[in-house]
Order: sequence, then structure tokens, then C-alpha cells
Amino acid sequence: MSHWSHWSHRSHSAAGTLCIALALLAASARAETNWAPRVRTMADFLLARQTPDGCIPDAPGDVRANCDSSMEYALLALAHAYHATGADRFRRALRDGIEWLANTMEKQERPWVGSWRFAYSAKAPYVPLPTSPGDGLEDARGVSSTSALFVYLVAVYTHLTKDTTLAHKVRPCTRAALEFLLERNRGPNGLFYGGWQREKGVTAWKLDRMQYAASQAEVYLGLRAGGWLLGHSQYRQAADKLARHVPQLLFDRQHRAFGVALDLEGRIVPPSETWEGYFPQGYLAWAFPPTDETRDALRWLRARQAPDNSFRRKKEDPPYILPAAAFCLGARRLGLYSNDCQQAQRWLRDVALTPEGGVRDFAQPGAPVHSRLAGWVAAAWLGAEPLPFGFEPRSPDY
Repeated sequence: MSHWSHWSHRSHSAAGTLCIALALLAASARAETNWAPRVRTMADFLLARQTPDGCIPDAPGDVRANCDSSMEYALLALAHAYHATGADRFRRALRDGIEWLANTMEKQERPWVGSWRFAYSAKAPYVPLPTSPGDGLEDARGVSSTSALFVYLVAVYTHLTKDTTLAHKVRPCTRAALEFLLERNRGPNGLFYGGWQREKGVTAWKLDRMQYAASQAEVYLGLRAGGWLLGHSQYRQAADKLARHVPQLLFDRQHRAFGVALDLEGRIVPPSETWEGYFPQGYLAWAFPPTDETRDALRWLRARQAPDNSFRRKKEDPPYILPAAAFCLGARRLGLYSNDCQQAQRWLRDVALTPEGGVRDFAQPGAPVHSRLAGWVAAAWLGAEPLPFGFEPRSPDY
């Protein structure tokens, strides 16, 4: 107080005080909105664990990679870091990761061409590792999100770098991934199934006929990316159909929010008071074109923001990182709840990262660190656009 009292007795005190105060406020605002250093720290954490072949384990020291698309989400963090900093090491790491995915894609065994196994060894020779996706199941493969996100990553890389070399190299993989989605994983209602599963003691693969809300967002992004990269109308038309049908089929009119999924009978699984119920509300609001349904869904999610700006089911529960990131994405996309979004971003700033730059699963010291979460937090901090490459198709000159 004495410092400001001293200045208040000078002849130009009012102007001087105002200028200093405005400068401090501006510096504070820049400090709050310049997320690039933190995103760089997260990306460097991933780089330190990436193998020379481009593989990123799902967690520090994990034996698995890309279990349920985890590595693909991590690669999005590298894309955001490259966009925010221009550091070429992130571009190279993103390229290497996409090439690793292209190399592990199934290219010969029909009808699986264009798909991936559920998980791989995180060390060479990167063999598939049978991994259970749930009770009574031994393994999974052909997950819709994995094929879609591969195409999306190729488009994001091509857009950011303005270099078509990689897109040309992996073009057969891009086409195969899109064809697998449309031929094997699309339901009669225009929505996409989760993937394929194998029960314990059974050799045959069975289609998982649950149609998860979050998976629809990823397939939509992948189809849009495919339309942009390849210029084929069938991918754009499938994306348009998906955008129309998701609000019609997955929006729970009673709760005014998106359901977690459509079950085996085509009934909506209501939004639950868990992170599985919270996440789709923000994610679909971000990925799809704005509608009354996406606005209502985000409103439903915002009503569950706790006083400390986290999202949790009960006060005593440790709050998960993912719903807060999804809320920020949806809010920025729809232009709603700006102050609440900023508060959630700062909450993530304070609790999400380990000192080394890993992203915790939930806000508690010692919580598990997962590579996939870096992509979501980076996108939430930077206000990433879902389709930075736009809607108009490229000329397929490669």
C-alpha cells in the first residue's frame, strides 16, 4: 500500500497509476492465455518416450501402445504443439507417429484391411497384444475411432505443414481406413458401431453393435478429413448424414443431453453422472456443426461444473481431467460460457500436469498418467478448431 500511496501524491499520479495498472492487467491476461509453454512441456514429455520408429506408449513405461486409439490422441498433442510453437521436432514426431500407424495397419488380412488391432506392443517389433475391452471379452479390433482418427491426423498434418509428401505416401492407407469404416462398421441408421470383439474362449470376431456417441464425433472428423484429402463426395455425404442423424438419434429429449450410446436394441443409454456421461456433451458440441441439441448438451454439462471449476459426480470424488477439457472445447466452439471455460482452463493448469509434463487421469497427486490426455488438454488450452483444414476438398494432386 505504501508504494501506491507514494505514487498517489505525485502530479501525474492518476495517469501513471492507470497506465501501470493496465500494463499489469495486460501482462496477467497474456500469462493466462499463452498456453504454448505448457503445451510444449506436455509435447516434450511425449517425445521423451517416443521410440525411434514413432511409437508412443500409452503411459510412461507401459508395454502397450495405441490401445483403443490412445496414441492417436497423443499425436494430436504434438500437432497442437507444432501449431502453437513452430518447433520442428514436434512436426517430425507427428510425422513419425503417423508413419508408425500406417505401418501397423492391416493391409493383407481380409476383411480387416484398413483397420488396426486393439493394442500393440510398445517396443519393436510392435506385435498385437490381445487386450480385453471389457468383462467376458478377450480382445478387440477394427475400432471405428482408430481408423477415423488416422485419416484425421493425416489431414491435420498436411494442413499444418503445407506438405503433401506424407499424405501421398500413406494415401492407400487413408483410403483403406475410410472404406473399412463405410463397408464394415456403419449401421443402417447411418451411425457407426464401436468395433469388433472376441469373447473369451471363442475364435470368431463379433461386431460390437453399441453405437457410442463419442465414436460418432471421431468418425465425423475422419470422414470430413477424408473428403478434404481425397476429394471424394462419398465421404462428405457420409459425414453430412452422420451430422444429421446424431442429434436425431442420440439426443436424450428427457435429459436434454446426449446419451452415452445407442444400445443393441437402438435405445438411448441415458447420460450418466460419470465422466463417460459428461465427456460426449462437450466433445460432440465441439466436433459437430452447432445445433440446438449441442447447445443444450453443453448447458447440461455446465450445470455440473463444481465451485472449484472441476467436473465430478460427488464432492468427495477426485475430479477427472477429461470432462473439463471437453467442456472447454465445446464452449469455445459454440461461443458460450466464456468465463466458465476460462476458469476450467485455469483449473486444468493447476491440477492436470505432473512436474515432468505428463497429464494425470484425475486431479490427485499420484494419479495415473496417460499419453492420450495430452491431446485433449492441449486442444482445450489452445481453443483448437475441429476442422482446421475446412470443408472444401483439396485437389487430389498426390
